[in-house]
Amino acid sequence: MSLILSHPGRVAKDIPNRMFKPPHWEWLSRGGVGWWVHPSWRESLVGPDGLRLAEWERQGRLTIVKTGPHRTVYRVDLPRGVVYIKHFRVPDFRAKIRQWFRRGKGRNEGKRAARLAEHDIRTIVPVALGELRRRGCLHENFLVTLAIEGMTPLDHFVSEVLPELPARDQDRLRHGLADELGQFTARLHDAGFLHLDFHPGNVLVGLDSKGSPRLAMIDLDALRERKSINSRATEANLALLNHYFWQSSSRGDRLRFLRAYAANRRGVRLDLRDSSRRIEKLTRSWAERLWTRWGRRCLGTNKYFRKRQGSGSWSIASRDVNRDVVRNLMADPDAPFQWPQTRILKSSRTSLVAEITLPVGIPPQETKVIYKRFHVRSWYEPWLCLVRPSRGWRAWRGAQHLASRALPTPRNLAYLCQTRRPLGPLSAALPYQSYLVTVKEDPSITMADYLNEILPSLDPASRRAGIRRMLRAIARLMRVLHDRSISHRDLKAANILILGDPEAEHPALSVIDLVGVVHQHPISTGRRVQNLTRVLLSLLNTPGVTRTDMLRFLFDYLPNTARHDRTWKPLWRAIGRAARGKVRRNHRRGRVLT
Repeated sequence: MSLILSHPGRVAKDIPNRMFKPPHWEWLSRGGVGWWVHPSWRESLVGPDGLRLAEWERQGRLTIVKTGPHRTVYRVDLPRGVVYIKHFRVPDFRAKIRQWFRRGKGRNEGKRAARLAEHDIRTIVPVALGELRRRGCLHENFLVTLAIEGMTPLDHFVSEVLPELPARDQDRLRHGLADELGQFTARLHDAGFLHLDFHPGNVLVGLDSKGSPRLAMIDLDALRERKSINSRATEANLALLNHYFWQSSSRGDRLRFLRAYAANRRGVRLDLRDSSRRIEKLTRSWAERLWTRWGRRCLGTNKYFRKRQGSGSWSIASRDVNRDVVRNLMADPDAPFQWPQTRILKSSRTSLVAEITLPVGIPPQETKVIYKRFHVRSWYEPWLCLVRPSRGWRAWRGAQHLASRALPTPRNLAYLCQTRRPLGPLSAALPYQSYLVTVKEDPSITMADYLNEILPSLDPASRRAGIRRMLRAIARLMRVLHDRSISHRDLKAANILILGDPEAEHPALSVIDLVGVVHQHPISTGRRVQNLTRVLLSLLNTPGVTRTDMLRFLFDYLPNTARHDRTWKPLWRAIGRAARGKVRRNHRRGRVLT
């Protein structure tokens, strides 16, 4: 097939299919950028100096949807309609090489939008393509598309819109979404398309006149076309999509999706029982790789964090923290403890914790943060960092591990480290004093304060209900931590925050003091026993907590089948042995059991 090009001053001729130049588009050069644009949008989009971004910004029509080193997405409200503009950049050598071999991302998305439209799969509608070339090599490029009105990203719809609807409408829409998403994915695969970044953020959902969901595909640079898609590739692609719904939907909804997919897929026959097991296994494997990659974001400079080196100090900070704030903290990290408005929360042999206020975000807003200094307890402690990370670095990485797995914990803002003058080989690189800055969760109360101070003041019936509610919430938190390959050897009541209303039916919990966090897949039985023992011992002296409550806690932690097949008994006995050993060790060392 050939596309007909209308070029000013030239005779229209056939253009090879490998080039994205839709029929009747016009070509013009403005500001060094070559533009292919639909004639009806030419005056609205392109001015004498190129794209009218500055003009739209002055008029208040321009909104930045997302931005980063490689891409910025704008939304523009024009009189004749809303358009989205993707500005693709090439900030490094790797991006340039990729673009030279794979063509521009804007051109790729435009071509794939046309291919999807041929198969009646709803997607973006391009109206302009801009490319900046130097010496024949493509650099920055732009793609302008019409907004798909009345639609929102599927992940936003599921997490924000759906929970606000009445229960009956929620059930109807959940079932409708599972069926429609299964049919939509089957059409996509039957047409020979695989989306290598297949997640709900790249799928739009809207409701038709009858209230039924309808879907559209966006972000097409990761879309690949294949002659045929076999069962192995099918299951791997479904596992990408399942990664989001694996944590946010029920097994019933996921099975409904798979049934709808299998019923509408013409090219491949799927056995629901075997395929569902393989997809769940692939999902977990993919999740572990993804979580591990996200967990490394806090280690250096990227679009989320920035590493800075100073004289005798260095830091890694979120890009939400102003660089001047970070420089001031690096110059004198102990100064915040002397500020007039600082509130000291804890002072012990191991750490000093304070609540301070810092400008955070874009634009900056005054935000309450927790500022923690990890004390050096002995002369040899910095030297131990040759074989293990410092306590501050472990806490910094632990928070990132939890955040990458969508586990509740205060958000990391900055890690600062001071080093000493060189006393010998390697000593200048050793962390001498470390500091951690995290967002303060507000309103909140520690689980220990609630159980020991607030709960005893309630009437007996409310006290029993509160104990049962909190133990169930802690058990579920620990089950999720272990299911997502996170162990916390010092998880106790004092290191668990209750967010919001403690009297809520399902209290929201958050984990703090993350020095003891370790990533291990799968979590070993020994670590499970140690974690459970530590948290149960911290609840031992809570007024009103009985041995029966502890056993119920274990049943809430374990799968539902554990109570019936008696697999809970060996674990219960192992916890008892570990608890007795912990009590003896603390007594021998003269430590108070908290």
